[in-house]
Amino acid sequence: MKCLILAAGKGSRLRQRADSKPLLPLLGVALIERVIRTLQAAGIGEFIVVTGYRGERVRAFLATLAQRLDVVIETVENPDWEHTENGRSILAAEGLLTEPFLLTMADHLCDAGLVRDLLKAPLPDNGLALAVDHRLDNPLVDPDDVTRVHTHDGRIGAIGKGLQPFDGYDTGVFHCTPALFDALHEAGGQGDTSLSAAVALLAQRGRADAVDVSGRFWCDVDDEPALRRAEDALLTRLRGKTGDGPVSRWLNRPLSIRLSRHLVNTAITPNQISLSAFVLSVLAAGLFMLGGYPALVAGGLLAQLASVIDGCDGEVARLRFLGSDYGGWLDAVLDRYADALLLFGLTWHAWLESQDQVVLVIGFLAITGAFMLSYTADKYDGLMRERGGARFRMGRDVRVLLIAIGAIVHQPLAVLALIAILMNVETLRRMVVCRHA
Repeated sequence: MKCLILAAGKGSRLRQRADSKPLLPLLGVALIERVIRTLQAAGIGEFIVVTGYRGERVRAFLATLAQRLDVVIETVENPDWEHTENGRSILAAEGLLTEPFLLTMADHLCDAGLVRDLLKAPLPDNGLALAVDHRLDNPLVDPDDVTRVHTHDGRIGAIGKGLQPFDGYDTGVFHCTPALFDALHEAGGQGDTSLSAAVALLAQRGRADAVDVSGRFWCDVDDEPALRRAEDALLTRLRGKTGDGPVSRWLNRPLSIRLSRHLVNTAITPNQISLSAFVLSVLAAGLFMLGGYPALVAGGLLAQLASVIDGCDGEVARLRFLGSDYGGWLDAVLDRYADALLLFGLTWHAWLESQDQVVLVIGFLAITGAFMLSYTADKYDGLMRERGGARFRMGRDVRVLLIAIGAIVHQPLAVLALIAILMNVETLRRMVVCRHA
């Protein structure tokens, strides 16, 4: 299926941020790239983009993007973009769309699930379907600027800005038949060249369906407040990652997201962040092995800092669409090395203080428990996802925080014993749970 994206407007309310609104960076990625990547994730493989203001720059960017993403991106120009409404931009692509197509705008963000929900719904003959959000208290919506809709029995009754009464918001994502072009010509003949006018005509004939996408993420980035709302929403969506343990959820993640907000605007890559976190862990282990309380405290603080930064690699990867199987694997490998070094360094420190061989046994059990807990994580987490519901996850975030606390309170042997008990008991518990799955 093809998707038509409107990117001809000037975007004057965001001119201070970028000369071309479709190319405005949001957390390190241009708006139009975010839109295309989301649609690609929803299964769309061909795109037609209507350009206008600063068209040459937009077309040059899209040519490069098409190569990077290995997708088809065709461009068409609306030469009269400055003096007409968005309906004219749609008509500029009329000759290129003879089958049902998706329609959206370069400044309308959404998640792939919203697009999939829309495409799964039946498409009216010679009509269209619009993704409608019925959450009238949606905090991402500017109620004074959004296009409103009134629906009845799953169909659009009326649409427009300032509409009263209304029961939903136009998300800016449409599933259309080519009949939209006829409606646009008819509306234009009546003196209104807007998309909303064409939708209203189809609605009068019972050919405009409303698909409920309430609960899905979407945001119209029209001005500075909307840009900030979109940025905050994308960062907030990083919380609640499936594999997060309690320490990550309540301590590490809020801190790492603050760092990631700035890291996405730099050239640093997720793999470089993973390596940086690993280096910090190596330095922390080295401080443990130096001996002495000051080095122990410094090592504990550095270990916890590394744990926070370790969350940034995945966040930056998600925000900038840089995730890869290799990156996830590299991060996991480096984490295992970091765990071994931190626990060995703490064991060495405890042994220097006591010269008791029992310390070595406890340290060995702590390292073994940490590795076995990591080894059993995939099967256990997969089983818990199948069962659904809330769950407590004992993982690396808990382990590193315990190391840091043990170092700060000068109890390296006690924390090693605690880690040895917790990690091995949790591993045995997982073995029992998975056995009866």
